Amino acid sequence: MVGFFRSGNLASRVFDRQFLSPRPGATVNTVRQFYENLVPSYTIYDIDCPDYSFRKFTDDGKYLVAFSRNHQDLIVYRPIWLTFSCHEECDAHDLPANAERFESFFKQLYSISLASSNEYICEDFFLYMEGHQYGLFATSTARSNESSVTEGAIHGVPSIEKITFYLVRLEDGAILDEKAFCNDFINLAHSIGAYLYEDLVCIVSLRYQTIHVLQIRDSGSLVEVRRIGAFCREDDELFLYSHGQAAQGSSFLPGIKQRLLSFIFHKTWNEEPDQALRVQHLKKKFYFHFQDYVDLIIWKVPIFWIAITYLSSLVVSMEGLLEALIKT
Repeated sequence: MVGFFRSGNLASRVFDRQFLSPRPGATVNTVRQFYENLVPSYTIYDIDCPDYSFRKFTDDGKYLVAFSRNHQDLIVYRPIWLTFSCHEECDAHDLPANAERFESFFKQLYSISLASSNEYICEDFFLYMEGHQYGLFATSTARSNESSVTEGAIHGVPSIEKITFYLVRLEDGAILDEKAFCNDFINLAHSIGAYLYEDLVCIVSLRYQTIHVLQIRDSGSLVEVRRIGAFCREDDELFLYSHGQAAQGSSFLPGIKQRLLSFIFHKTWNEEPDQALRVQHLKKKFYFHFQDYVDLIIWKVPIFWIAITYLSSLVVSMEGLLEALIKT
């Protein structure tokens, strides 16, 4: 079967309309394709906008997400798109009064409250699941730099009393599910600490060096399907306790850190083909920097099934230095 290339050029579409007949019942859709060639050609300035903090459009352009100035409420608009047109250049025409109003371009769907009195919406964080038109938002309490010493927590990483992720259906504003992290630290600036791939959400806990993998079900629920940190596999903890290796008072490197060290060790081992020089090569390249490798902490997981970015714990305590030192 021979396929024909359909050009988006307006002249080509007019030519195709003259010589080609659409399938039965598809005439309306063929005519609607011409709207793709209508683009805005005029800019209106000094529009009176609501006193909100506008975040962004969704990837499919169906919704405009905004937050209230007190970072308590979520406001969602739907674009109305073209509201005025003319045959000639618009500069020669006076626009009607309603064409210069914000309400002529956007329709407010709803306004819902996400944050409580001591919480604030993280306006830099927003993930959109286009297939179901779900939006993932986050609220948090104030950050505390004087965090208490907790078992398993990394020294020098600040603490936030409560971080809550909300799954919202953007069509009607229904809050479908939520997931809270207490006394933890997740970098929500520019969505660095959380990543979305299809129906999986990866959340990186900096304070406890744990990767939480959540699945967004079709029903709209957030289900934690995997937790990677102290243990990588589901039966790692059972294996250690069953073999008496988890004695009270003993300390182990987290499972994910042991995977990193194992990878670096084997990589260094294979770099030297001479058996007589391998030990010396390991001392120079691996054991000499062993403590530096141990001190590395997870910073972000941009594509969590491919790469994990590690940073020195000293760099994490210094704001503004976000470049990765080692990628595995």
